[in-house]
Amino acid sequence: MSIPRSRATWVLIGCLTAVVIACVVYSFVTTTDPPQLLLQARTALEVGAYRRAEQIASRIPEDAVEKVAGYLLSGEAAQRDGRPRESARYYTAVLDLPANDDDTAMALFSAAEAHRELGELSVSVDLYRRTLSLAPNNGAAHERLAYLHSLSGRRWDALPHYFFLARSGSATIDELILFGDLDRPIERLDYLKECASKAPDDPTVALGIAAHAFWEGDSETAEASLLRLLQDESENLTGQAMLGELLVERDVDALIEWHQRLPASADLHPDIWYVRGRWAQRNDQQRMACRCFWQAARLHPTHRRAIYQLGQLLTSLDEERGQDYVAQARLLVELTQVLDDILRSKSSREAPIRRAVELLEQTGRVWEACAWGVVARKKFPDADWPRELLARNRSLLNDSLPLVIQEQNLALRHDMSDYPEFVVDKFRPNVGVPAGDSGNNSAEIVFVEESGLLDFVYENGDDVGTKGSRQFEQTGGGVAALDYDSDGHVDLFFTQGAQWKTGDLRPTISRQTTDTMFRSQDGIDFADSTTRSLPDDLGFGQGCAAGDFNNDGFTDLYVANTGRNQLLQNLGDGTFLDVSDSAGLSHEDWTASVIIVDMNADDVPDLFDVNYLEGEGVFEAICNGRACSPSVFAAAPDRLLMGRGDGAFDSQKLAIPKDSSKGLGVVTFFSEDSRRPSLFIANDQTANFLLKNRAAENRFNIELYDDAFSTGVAFDGDGLAMACMGIAADDANGDGYTDLFVTNFADESNTLYAHVPGGLFQDVSSTAGLKATSYSYVGWGTQFLDADLDGWSDLVVTNGHVDDFRDEGGQYKMRPQFFRNTGGGRFKEPPAKEIGRYFLKKFRGRGLARLDWNQDGLMDFVVSNIGDQASLVTNKSVGTGRFLGIRCHATTTARDAIGSTVIVSTQTRRWTKYLLAGDGYMASNEKLIHFGIGNEDAVSRVEIRWPSGATTTIADAPSDVTIDVVEGSVHATLWRAARPETLTVSVKTQSTGNTH
Repeated sequence: MSIPRSRATWVLIGCLTAVVIACVVYSFVTTTDPPQLLLQARTALEVGAYRRAEQIASRIPEDAVEKVAGYLLSGEAAQRDGRPRESARYYTAVLDLPANDDDTAMALFSAAEAHRELGELSVSVDLYRRTLSLAPNNGAAHERLAYLHSLSGRRWDALPHYFFLARSGSATIDELILFGDLDRPIERLDYLKECASKAPDDPTVALGIAAHAFWEGDSETAEASLLRLLQDESENLTGQAMLGELLVERDVDALIEWHQRLPASADLHPDIWYVRGRWAQRNDQQRMACRCFWQAARLHPTHRRAIYQLGQLLTSLDEERGQDYVAQARLLVELTQVLDDILRSKSSREAPIRRAVELLEQTGRVWEACAWGVVARKKFPDADWPRELLARNRSLLNDSLPLVIQEQNLALRHDMSDYPEFVVDKFRPNVGVPAGDSGNNSAEIVFVEESGLLDFVYENGDDVGTKGSRQFEQTGGGVAALDYDSDGHVDLFFTQGAQWKTGDLRPTISRQTTDTMFRSQDGIDFADSTTRSLPDDLGFGQGCAAGDFNNDGFTDLYVANTGRNQLLQNLGDGTFLDVSDSAGLSHEDWTASVIIVDMNADDVPDLFDVNYLEGEGVFEAICNGRACSPSVFAAAPDRLLMGRGDGAFDSQKLAIPKDSSKGLGVVTFFSEDSRRPSLFIANDQTANFLLKNRAAENRFNIELYDDAFSTGVAFDGDGLAMACMGIAADDANGDGYTDLFVTNFADESNTLYAHVPGGLFQDVSSTAGLKATSYSYVGWGTQFLDADLDGWSDLVVTNGHVDDFRDEGGQYKMRPQFFRNTGGGRFKEPPAKEIGRYFLKKFRGRGLARLDWNQDGLMDFVVSNIGDQASLVTNKSVGTGRFLGIRCHATTTARDAIGSTVIVSTQTRRWTKYLLAGDGYMASNEKLIHFGIGNEDAVSRVEIRWPSGATTTIADAPSDVTIDVVEGSVHATLWRAARPETLTVSVKTQSTGNTH
């Protein structure tokens, strides 16, 4: 209970204060005794008379022993008064006086605090370090250095300070999270910019700003900033490593020059060795790369990326010890994910903290595990395991216990010093591309959205009377580009959803919402041929695949549904027959994307279903008035249906992963064997799959096994599972290997996986210029296409959110994006207004297919939009290069010839492409292998390697034509502006081990 003071009381207090100040002033005038002056200064400081305190302390003679205390007091007074510059001057003055270590350490730390307030972070870092040289157990200095180093990207410099905090038991949860995953950035660009406004020339501030650009994938800004910084700060090894990582994927000469300028101390930085490993790996020097990554892990045994790469490389080299690195990398990746969980839940849940402790113990990081145990003991006092953990490890906890115990330090257990040493100028990449060839940037890329040709709107079952979005409303519909009537022109098929009342377990199927076929009218227009061509629609449509499932020469359709899928046989007369029953399709899965492809090399096409979610409430739930996360529901395992050769299919498990298989997109992938496709599957919020395909002793001679982790496509480059949707597959950087581009959710970067020698992949999203551009978007369908025919594949992406977040300042519909390949796999997004009004409009785009619908040699695309007319987007680019199109028709294997390799050579360039299936997200592209060949007038050689092992060669082919090639025939059909001509080809048959 408070008692109000009277007016007289306040007057008395004021008088007493005045007396105190008067006494201080009087004594200041009258005394010269140093102890008295120091006492009076302290009195003035306590009553808030900060400048008076400084004035009194200034009277202490320089040779008085109290002068050190006077400077410390003056520094505190100026700091409290909001004058950090004067404060720093006072604290620094102590350093010129004879003082004990405690006072000097206090002055150093306090001066560091003042300079930090001034934005002069480099000075602060130096002063904090000097503090620790005198007071090595100063926890505050360790905390500040850990923070500033992490903020500026110097994570390895931060490590010993996090280690101290963990050992002392003073580490916070946030500090333990950063310690556990040093690759995790502290994203405080706002603070760094504030510092830059005060101290524009500070190197630590500049490094931090460059690091943020690096983390966000803004490679141009990062590179420019780093180059400026390193002109005067060549010993800044963190900056050097970031610059090297930007250069390693693209600029050979610049990388070699960068490496030659490195200081001798670079050999002591793990990330420099990591860049060297990436360079050696890119150039097919796998053993040399192993040596480099091993050096990185020797320097810092928690280097997750180096350990991850070692696991991949050693496994590809059939090294037994690779399994140790794979196992360790899996644990480290899981640790990253668990720490994410702790961060998202604000450390309120016991289970992820306990799992983090288990992972840290398994990876030999006992100090960290026990530091988490201390935290858990306080947060969960009823739990026994934290006490048991600390008791179990108490005898180990001493100053000699390293960060990683020796038994779990793989770099100590496995010596790789006999592997080849790194020599940067020993090799250069051989990608079949002339140095400096950066594409035809003079062409004007223009796309035009056609109006009135396609009257189709995807119905997603949205119940307008209910707020929020159910899960099935989000994924959208598919589209296929196919010539179903064999007239030489590409037709279009769209899957359709249906009305779906809230609370119902199934949609309401009606003739008003049905899958739709549009027949091309001589490449000029389209006519709706649904009623004549298609049977009744069975369900709520998702994706689709076009392919010849019965090898009769006519393209059939396989339709994915939420429920039973539908197989439509092309009868060859312009109509389709529903053969789902006779084919044995009885499963009620939620299938997102599908493929028709021969999986086991028996020449009979098979079916593959990429399934999404299942479980209670999956078609009904709305979470807190918003769209639910897929994490709420169980994964629906994918399904392989093996063709028997009589039109029927048998469902097989064959080691398909059952857990975390929340698949949305799929594409075939060929590496070792063109007869047995691997499948890359984009999973939503869980690890992606790369299902490798091998012969097995079972009825269908096939087994699938997931190799995504070991090959590098399970997660992004930081080891995180993204919410993956669409996939585009092509050779983005001209090295002859098929790369993979994956679209992801908002606040996540889309990911470009570059295929490197050894069957491995690297996340090059940042250096390719594709990272920063995607954070604001929810990406779905995507395709590579060479818009300007310069020989470099560009990218198109369709976007759209899963629910309406406009009332929270977010987006619903989103504009599509186009990325121009400027050469070597480097992409830029031109201003939307320059390439067409379509890219200024907003949609909820989903399935996207590539085609040349008007047969002018320029690749177009088509998009299925939720709630809007489908978009047919025509390439009208001006000043483009020339092209060559190849269509393959197999005769001794499955007719679609999936897995065929086509190599096109001119006098100066060479391109390699594969005929793939799946086509990314709920889509099926025109079965056309399309090459932009720049300004080449003719093609010196075309080589087609068929899945059977046969080879067809065409010498001196003209440009600006599309050629239909039939396996084994000595003639081919050449199409020039839709007019057929006969072309004689050279046929060569050879055995490749793929024949049967």
